[in-house]
Amino acid sequence: MKKSLIAFAVLGAFASAASAQSSVVLYGVIDASTSHMSNQTVAGGKKFSLDASNLSSSRWGLKGTEDLGNGLKANFNLESSLNVDTGTAGNLFDRNASVGLSGSFGTVNVGRQTNLAYDTLIQVDPLNVAHVGTNPNIALGALNNVGLFGTHGTSVGASSPTRQNNSVKYAFPSVLGGINFGAMYGFGEKAGDASASSYAGASAGFSQNGLTAVFSYAQLKDATNSSTIRSYTGGAKFVVNSDWTVKVTYAENELNTTGRTLSVFGAGFDYMVSPQTTLTAAYYANRRSGDVKGEADQFVGVAKYALSKRTAFYGSFSYAKADSKAAKDQELGLFIGAGNKTATRTTVGVLHSF
Repeated sequence: MKKSLIAFAVLGAFASAASAQSSVVLYGVIDASTSHMSNQTVAGGKKFSLDASNLSSSRWGLKGTEDLGNGLKANFNLESSLNVDTGTAGNLFDRNASVGLSGSFGTVNVGRQTNLAYDTLIQVDPLNVAHVGTNPNIALGALNNVGLFGTHGTSVGASSPTRQNNSVKYAFPSVLGGINFGAMYGFGEKAGDASASSYAGASAGFSQNGLTAVFSYAQLKDATNSSTIRSYTGGAKFVVNSDWTVKVTYAENELNTTGRTLSVFGAGFDYMVSPQTTLTAAYYANRRSGDVKGEADQFVGVAKYALSKRTAFYGSFSYAKADSKAAKDQELGLFIGAGNKTATRTTVGVLHSF
């Protein structure tokens, strides 16, 4: 009997040690909102809809770590998109599917991951990456719009080049109390041409005393290695005090074969009215030059009220204005209907995270 008790105690101790050294977390965000958009048809028709992702992308995922000892840890992240309005989802783990190691050398992850432009802009975006589908920093700056950029990088044919397949991402350990560097390479996996459909980039950042500054550069090749997109992104965030935060960003993406350049300048602020209420305002200037020229501006205001640590009620208003009704300008407004020069978008929604 005593031997049995001792055996159970030993097994229990090992089980406790194992559980203390590893963890797996189920997490997610569910965001649903109603929206009204003006000027969605040539005749100025309106559109009412229930949207799945507005303040934040609806998603669910699994992430975990394991302590391997001597400062070395293993990690993984599997994340899938979710359309709460229809109950459908994208491809399984379409947002992230990666595994890696971290230690005194930094962190290295392999798999399907966000590109460096997205990693840069998400830290300093004036809207905190809200309005994912119509946010210029994400749709344009972070290369999310296949129609405007063509298909380059490892996600050729995919709807979201903000993620790169077959990639290796390395984050150097921070130095001098806040300086950090990163690098990423995506394998094109084309026989006979290692550069075709590839992605290669580097990033740098600084964060100290309320100031965050970030920059990244990347090159994306097409499937025949005949054209290249050069991507430059950067920005800064400054926490003025406990109530005010100011942000500014700039992104530029150039197609070398035509000289076509898409750029986005963004600026905005967050103001905490109370511990529960935050107001956000942002302005974006979207410009295209080279073989096709165009321009559009977007103004956005968001009010968010925290019902709890995990649930928030929000409302937003957006106004987009193109330089003309021509498609070269109109499509840069992101939610302006064809044949129109302006449009508005009003949303009311609720967000819950777990």
